[in-house]
Amino acid sequence: MASGSMQSATTSPVRWTTSDLKIFEGDRVNRYEIINGELFVTRAPDWKHQAACINIGTVLKLWSDESGLGQPAVTPGIVFSESDNVIPDVVSCKSRTFKTTTE
Repeated sequence: MASGSMQSATTSPVRWTTSDLKIFEGDRVNRYEIINGELFVTRAPDWKHQAACINIGTVLKLWSDESGLGQPAVTPGIVFSESDNVIPDVVSCKSRTFKTTTE
């Protein structure tokens, strides 16, 4: 290497997949999500946050039962692909979409 010149190293970012999450199975303190192959680690939601999610889920469930148009869920693990695995707080899915996505 010539005097005064700098050499830079190129690194490839790690691309996380759903199967990589197995290494965190025992951790109940953090939430692990993968978005476009990138790992996001956050603290698990606190009691007030979870209570708000349950309240929203309850309203959605009552509406869903009355209308028959949807199916709510609180903190479901959703896998869109091997590199997209998220845990939204509350989800509501149209009934006909729910049937095709859970089969």
